[in-house]
Amino acid sequence: MHYHYLTIEQRESIDHLIRARIEMLRGAIGDALRQSGNAEAIGLANHLEEIDDDAVADLERALDATLLERELAELRALESAAGRLHTPEYGVCADCGGDIPYARLKANPAAERCLACQERFERSHPGGAAPRL
Repeated sequence: MHYHYLTIEQRESIDHLIRARIEMLRGAIGDALRQSGNAEAIGLANHLEEIDDDAVADLERALDATLLERELAELRALESAAGRLHTPEYGVCADCGGDIPYARLKANPAAERCLACQERFERSHPGGAAPRL
């Protein structure tokens, strides 16, 4: 039986983790953009909180995007998790509908699958789509 329940304290703890990691990623991405010496990238760095898909596309053309791909993907996943955090769907596995354990969510607040489903997903998508822990 699945209860789909996280306490207010657990959600607040995860919210703090998400916000801290987002701030750290924005800083790291901004620093990398500024160090690139590319005027367009520096402009994006100065407005990182406003980045949307068009700006990311411009960024990918302006820089060697492979250096920032992981950080940008994590940032997007965390921002998505922040938007879901206080909804009933947060903490519920996208595949099986079961609870994602609090310990897993603390380790990876953007997790959309329980561990068993994530492992199954990764086995069925080797080298394909990036896994979403």
